[in-house]
Amino acid sequence: MSTEQLKFAWLRGEQLETGDPTLARTPFSLSKTFYPLGFPVTVSTNCEEVLTCAEESWGSFTKLFDTEPVQINIGVASTDSLLCPPTPVCRVRDHLLTNIADGENFAISDHSLGYSLVWITTAALNHRDYFRYFFLESCAMGGISGRSATGIHGACVSLNGTGILLCGDSGAGKTTLSYACARAGFTYVTDDGSYLLHGRDDRLVVGNCCQVRFRPTAEALFPELRGRDLMERAGVGKPSVELSTFDIAQIATSNTAHVQRIVFLKRNVATQELAPFPTPVARMYMMQQILCMPFTAQNHSEAIDDLLRLGVYELRYNDLDWAVERLETLAREGC
Repeated sequence: MSTEQLKFAWLRGEQLETGDPTLARTPFSLSKTFYPLGFPVTVSTNCEEVLTCAEESWGSFTKLFDTEPVQINIGVASTDSLLCPPTPVCRVRDHLLTNIADGENFAISDHSLGYSLVWITTAALNHRDYFRYFFLESCAMGGISGRSATGIHGACVSLNGTGILLCGDSGAGKTTLSYACARAGFTYVTDDGSYLLHGRDDRLVVGNCCQVRFRPTAEALFPELRGRDLMERAGVGKPSVELSTFDIAQIATSNTAHVQRIVFLKRNVATQELAPFPTPVARMYMMQQILCMPFTAQNHSEAIDDLLRLGVYELRYNDLDWAVERLETLAREGC
């Protein structure tokens, strides 16, 4: 408004309407707390469908930990486009993280506050896998790992209270071995993505025990996978076959385990054996992703160093049944 318009409004005692070009006053009146991996995450939004997506992602989880809730505010703006936005680009500086697809679809997270602001278009929301993977779930897990737990690229199973962390490169067999262990009487915790809690001395790991995600070749090992549709997470992940553990009555599951053994996996070997694995190499493996988040690196480093005091093994194997039996011996006898 010009100065004359402002003066005229003042003289007439009119309420000043300034507009909201930056959407700063958009009400996020819809709000609900969810519990991904048992941690409280409060999602506030101006669109009911966002909460529906959050329910799809985390509706099966219940509260396990009494931590301060991660706060995610998600605004949805209308657009005529039907196209899925591009893959976001992530950048980090100190405690700030940005995840930007374009000028209308982005997330800004402050890990010092446990807070994320997300703006997306209706086009992004219409592509639910895209929205959930790149914005909703990434903000939640980033907030959780920034304050409460260290994410480790590894599967986890347990036997009679002894948790075993299974680590290794992509394709090393973490998913197939963890599932084979579950079929053999182990408790299944997660096939990938184990979160080590901070501030505890019992090395408690939490994971998503509700699903298992296989490579298509796993159909040859597990007949129950045959005929299932291939999934490609958000259009960028590797093709996979997803199995809900709720559908398999004979498998015991738990979201948590107390880790007492750490095992790196190596397939296609000349001799099947369980051998010592260099602890410094295990540390570098676990720290790779953490080093790109300098604000929280110290907490993660301390948690990993405490975990690695257990010692580390390498399971060199070709036969899946042999590997399961060897892990059972390791869990029961410690070697």
